[in-house]
Amino acid sequence: MSNAKKLESMLEFLCNDVYEVLSSDIDEALKYTAPGQFANRISGLLQLAVDVEGEHLKSVINAAAICDVLFILRRSILTDELVDDSELQVSAELMKYSLHRFSFMEDYKPYLYGCDAEEFRALLIQWESDNSWLGGAILDGALHEPFRLLVMIACIIKKSPELFQSYSKMQLLTAKLVLNANGIQKEDQTFFTKQCNDLREFEEVIFEYLDASAESQKKKKTDEVNSVSDVPIQITPEESLKQGLQELNTLIGLDAVKAEVTRMANFLNIRQQRQSQGMPVASQTLHFVFTGNPGTGKTTVARIIAKILYGYQILRTPNFLEADRATMVGGYVGQTAIKTNEVIAKATDGVLFIDEAYTLAKSSGQDYGQEAIDTLLKKMEDLRERLVVIVAGYPVEMADFIESNPGLESRFSRYIVFEDYHVSDLCQIFEMMCNANAYQLTPAARGNLAILLNRIFTDRDQNFGNARLVRNAYERTLGNHADRLSMSTEPITREALSTIEAVDLPFRIARGMSGPVDLKTSRWRVNCPNCENTTTASLPFLGQIVKCNACGTHFRCPWWNLDRSSVPGLNGFELYERPSDLDGYDIQPEEATAKT
Repeated sequence: MSNAKKLESMLEFLCNDVYEVLSSDIDEALKYTAPGQFANRISGLLQLAVDVEGEHLKSVINAAAICDVLFILRRSILTDELVDDSELQVSAELMKYSLHRFSFMEDYKPYLYGCDAEEFRALLIQWESDNSWLGGAILDGALHEPFRLLVMIACIIKKSPELFQSYSKMQLLTAKLVLNANGIQKEDQTFFTKQCNDLREFEEVIFEYLDASAESQKKKKTDEVNSVSDVPIQITPEESLKQGLQELNTLIGLDAVKAEVTRMANFLNIRQQRQSQGMPVASQTLHFVFTGNPGTGKTTVARIIAKILYGYQILRTPNFLEADRATMVGGYVGQTAIKTNEVIAKATDGVLFIDEAYTLAKSSGQDYGQEAIDTLLKKMEDLRERLVVIVAGYPVEMADFIESNPGLESRFSRYIVFEDYHVSDLCQIFEMMCNANAYQLTPAARGNLAILLNRIFTDRDQNFGNARLVRNAYERTLGNHADRLSMSTEPITREALSTIEAVDLPFRIARGMSGPVDLKTSRWRVNCPNCENTTTASLPFLGQIVKCNACGTHFRCPWWNLDRSSVPGLNGFELYERPSDLDGYDIQPEEATAKT
């Protein structure tokens, strides 16, 4: 049975049984929605459902069930704060037999027969802004997980937690499938464990309303939920390798880093093939030193390496553990060795990532960092087949750190330098953040953002924040956008809610800028990514799908290559670009609608 059919089967069972229980004793059900009762929030919804002799009860139960599924899907997708295409695809596939249960809701009829990943994204966006009882805008009046409360009422009337136990299984299965879509991270496991604990707490509310004879059943179920939360979500080496390589290829910028990791993956691939043929394989040290400024993707790449090493079965698990001085160094003699050994034990059979590792080698008196280094070096030798260590930090400090100890120099043989993101990379990262949260940049916003990020890049120092700086700029932009809309006297449309204007950008974070530049007559330089055709584009084309007149290739027009001669008086704007930055990006299929 497919996962989609399994979900629909669970929902069919739950919805039918909840309907049977509530419809048989609706007066008893309404008692639990009275003021002061645990289900008072759904009083209006349940009253609507039972009006006209219960005509709408079955439809409301069905729609509420899908509402709860969308809640768990949204939380699972956003565990890492990004909307991943693979997660959307899994969610769309999972829901294809169940969306008909939303037929009670007129606005969702286009999705009743299933949808693809992009349509599911549109469904989520529509639902998140819906403030009706069964919408997703819980801050604006929508109900939070109404089906859960209906199930709890049914359990109390039936004097059994069985329905809620089935509801918990449905929720955990849905979460697990989405979390598995792009690989399990630390935050995913934390989220899954929290979800288990939350469901257990609600089940305990049910037991409070049941008689004391259910106490033994409560203990049994608590043990079962605990055992579920302690079981790690599994992923096969093949899936891990596929995910790791996909994530590597979709990283913005970092060309040198991607080349080095790809080189390692090629070596491990040949090594694995030789091993499968019974041929001898060379021993290889796989400990890394990452050097680079903050926000250059060091932690992200370390996670990808963990997936690749597990994929080629160099390591037994894809586990990834982050550590720093605070987690490894103690405050008195003997404590550091204990703390460091505990960290290493947790990381064994996976990757241990130590950020700002040079802080372990402080030279001040009464410092126990050297004890942590000595313990680490010994374990790296003892566990050389079961542990990969990646140390990271600023370039100069990391060089001094490695040179300070001959043992460190001999253990770490692979060095990867993370260069600062260039202007085009910073622009694409900002655009990615907007796309992930259903925001669109106007052409004027794109052009001004390129100037803003170019000036920040020009003035950068060793504390340049790279992607973190972009995230801060993005968050300030959303704040400015919200302030602008809140001051509007006109009705706020859906388009306004999703459109970032040039005036929303945080210009004051760049030296010499206080507001947007008029770019109506400006030009941008563009190269076709498929042929050598070079041209210029005007403001309306930025970020839009265009068609090369020479070869017919469809691509998005780059928006970070402003021709300075077309903007008189634009002082301080430098062209920090690589040859490839002039190329168009995001090549489209031929049938894509394009401007010429």
